[in-house]
Amino acid sequence: INSFLESSLEDGFFQHIVDDRYKWAHDQVQQAAYELIPFASRESFHLLLGSRILVRASPTELGKLVYFIVDNMNRGSRLLESSDQKIELARLNLRAGEKAILSSAFHSASKYLQKGLSLLAIDSWETHYTLTLQLYDAISEALFVTGDFVKLSDLIEEPLRHARCFEDKLNIYNNYVRSLIASGNYEECLDMCISILLQLGEIIPTEVTEDIYANEVAEVKKSLEGKNREDLLCLPTMLDASKLAAMQFLNHALTLSFVFKPILNPIVVFRMVEISIQHGVCNLSAFAFACYGGWLVSFPTYDFDGGYTMGLVANDLMKMLNATEIIPRLYSMVYGFINIWKEPFQACLGKHVEAADVGESTGDMEFSTTNLMLYVNMAIYGCGIDLRNLEKDIQVYMRRAIRCNQIMLIKNM
Repeated sequence: INSFLESSLEDGFFQHIVDDRYKWAHDQVQQAAYELIPFASRESFHLLLGSRILVRASPTELGKLVYFIVDNMNRGSRLLESSDQKIELARLNLRAGEKAILSSAFHSASKYLQKGLSLLAIDSWETHYTLTLQLYDAISEALFVTGDFVKLSDLIEEPLRHARCFEDKLNIYNNYVRSLIASGNYEECLDMCISILLQLGEIIPTEVTEDIYANEVAEVKKSLEGKNREDLLCLPTMLDASKLAAMQFLNHALTLSFVFKPILNPIVVFRMVEISIQHGVCNLSAFAFACYGGWLVSFPTYDFDGGYTMGLVANDLMKMLNATEIIPRLYSMVYGFINIWKEPFQACLGKHVEAADVGESTGDMEFSTTNLMLYVNMAIYGCGIDLRNLEKDIQVYMRRAIRCNQIMLIKNM
């Protein structure tokens, strides 16, 4: 090997990096060397290369090399014969897909996860239930973020049919609901959220009368009575899994009701606030407090000081929980609806761009584009920005929304 490396260095094929590490001198040199491998042998070559590195890699090295290993083994996966080998590669694809999601590489994640699913046997729900469910959960998120709603809609039937309990269906439902919102299917989506919430023990009225509304207002005010900013920030952490799930679907219902059924919107906000006070806070509690602040500054309350305080509570809670992934939702409310009553529009403008960038990196495309819409509206009507420059920004933002298939926001922008 040493003599081979020395001659390859002398002939200019390799470059020495450091210690025992080398690289190809040029991509064309690497391609020329690859072309020397007979076409019929390339699948077996890639499978052997990936397999050998997998066997020799330590757990730490595997974390760093998982993409390289999986890419090579996938290219030779057609040659795998035993079910155990296919399951092992499916697990590696799941690991690569989850790593890609954490790195915001959602298109790559989708490819790994689809490959992982293709390696499963027909009876995998019986023989490898957890792995199968994890692959479906992960790919539903990747497909939502990439805007492939048609494939997501086709895919969800399988896990919903085979999941062993309602709780195992929640992640699939969560991503499917998000896709319905983005597609503008509000009525179907809201009905689904209300049905899921009922199974989680939260009864949401389908029709809101004056008496129901007055009772809900009285209940939320009672739960907040005597609690100042510091008290809210000292609430315990929410641990109940069913309440955490309820907060997630109440969060979806919040968005839907704001657009499709405004009379229901404050009811959903009140429930999220009450659950947070009674069962502890989670990341979405910060958004709930912000939305309550938005209700306070609106008709007929017009409590600008109270709303502004709730906005401060929401921001502080987000930072305390290190819940940066909710910045897109939080900033849309705090800087789009609350702080505009207390601060200059210019002070809020940059927050929407920041939130849009965070949303794109974390996969919250719905509120990433919402913040872009708020930025555009505020820039046009409240900040005196040069419209020629703004037109260029709008074109960029429209391309973002189109790329992620955010139909509702494309129409509004």
